[in-house]
Amino acid sequence: MSDADVLALLRDVPHLNVHDGQVDVDETNKVILVELPYVVFWSTSSRDRVVGFSGGARGRVEQFQLTGVGETREQAKAVLEKARAVLNRRRIAGGLCKRDDDNPSVRRDDIYTRPGGGPVFYGADRYTLPT
Repeated sequence: MSDADVLALLRDVPHLNVHDGQVDVDETNKVILVELPYVVFWSTSSRDRVVGFSGGARGRVEQFQLTGVGETREQAKAVLEKARAVLNRRRIAGGLCKRDDDNPSVRRDDIYTRPGGGPVFYGADRYTLPT
């Protein structure tokens, strides 16, 4: 599995605004400059899946996170659910992708706003994918 595989699946979803990493912002005024709602893809380096008594590892696990951002709490949740419908419990490059159970709650961002000064809400879904 590569980051490109997951991003390709997400980018194929109609009306899902997907960003790889950072989005454009006006740092001086703390305003997000991209269309809402959107998801941001973040990944980490892989880890060992199973370590045997001999010390050898069998397989790797990829982990990534999607941050959903919207004008309302409901919009942030909806964009995460749209992405989840494509990724969760789906085989990607031979591994079964699963959304983790422990995810941060959707909340208001008190630092950044959208154009016009309205609030922004965000939440995250973390995923695990054995390879």
